[in-house]
Amino acid sequence: MAAMKIHAIVLSVFAVAVSGHAADPVLKDAFGGRFSLGAAISAPVWTGDASRDRNTLLRHFNSITAENEMKPCALQPEEGSFDWSVSDRFVEFGEKNGMKIVGHCLVWHNQTPGWFFKGGDGKDADRETLINRMRSHIHAVVGRYKGRVYGWDVVNEAFGDDGKLHDSPWLRIVGPDFVELAFRFAHEADPSAELYYNDFGMAGEKKRRAVVNMVRDFRAKGIRIDGIGMQTHVNLADPDVKEWEKSLEAFASEGVKVMVTEMDVSVLPSAWDLSAEITGFRKYDPKFDPWRESLPAGMEERLAKRYGEFFKVLLSHSASVDRVTLWGVEDGSSWLNGFPMRGRTDYPLFFGRDGRMKLCARRVASLEVPEAPAHSP
Repeated sequence: MAAMKIHAIVLSVFAVAVSGHAADPVLKDAFGGRFSLGAAISAPVWTGDASRDRNTLLRHFNSITAENEMKPCALQPEEGSFDWSVSDRFVEFGEKNGMKIVGHCLVWHNQTPGWFFKGGDGKDADRETLINRMRSHIHAVVGRYKGRVYGWDVVNEAFGDDGKLHDSPWLRIVGPDFVELAFRFAHEADPSAELYYNDFGMAGEKKRRAVVNMVRDFRAKGIRIDGIGMQTHVNLADPDVKEWEKSLEAFASEGVKVMVTEMDVSVLPSAWDLSAEITGFRKYDPKFDPWRESLPAGMEERLAKRYGEFFKVLLSHSASVDRVTLWGVEDGSSWLNGFPMRGRTDYPLFFGRDGRMKLCARRVASLEVPEAPAHSP
């Protein structure tokens, strides 16, 4: 019997050694407390159905964002009819595990139900009606989680790459002050919550300038804005990390926190000009899906190098960086497998489809943390 127990222990140790889990660094502890490390998660993670993702999340991350479950279409599919069943469990899960909870998102021109923008005649609602709906939605959502959600992505993706506001129903019906109104209503609903503006393509000069001007305008008017979210959906070539760093520096110089909010690095050939704008899909073409079985070692190295470039910048600016969030936990559940071309096999995150920590994560965790004093989030 003793021999059998010893044999079982040896096998267990061998299994751990093969998987590499015992030797893996704990990612949330790797950066000297300079910033939180977060992940966007979907309902199966906090309900327990995706147990491996859940275990990985609890070991390696200390901040969470709901990938889709707190967006307007999920919370208020019909006017005045809120469904809190999933979002309540998300917040409870974060509280139970001592995690920084980020609410995503309150106002966006996508994933908002069509009724929001329509009047009784089926045409566009008028300005007053839409403003009242915005206020009502924000007060209901932020008010429900008052004192429990650390910060909110108040407005998501309002600016185009040209630095102008998107031609959205919000702009068309309310006007350019819809962004300002959203921040005012969010602050009314929870004066203690941090409020963020979140967008993709933030390395672009025109968008950078537009966001800086927005922050200055808000500050001049006494409107609360605590941070800027740089989504950072990138690939192996775009954007230029130096241009991305310029944006980080520009936002930080305005006295707001900077966050990487939706990071992933696609290794696949770009199926279109790099963008996170959800406007449509491309027809599947195998030439844009070259690594269906596994990622070659050379590509693993390129991915690790690319992540390293961004994290070196983040560590060098850690006095201004509050949080870095990956848009997912494992490669298999990444949105990039289905966007902008459904059915592809991408490898954009820190953990592979087998749940194992990847080279890119170990490389990032091994970076030297500079001695500059950390900020106090």
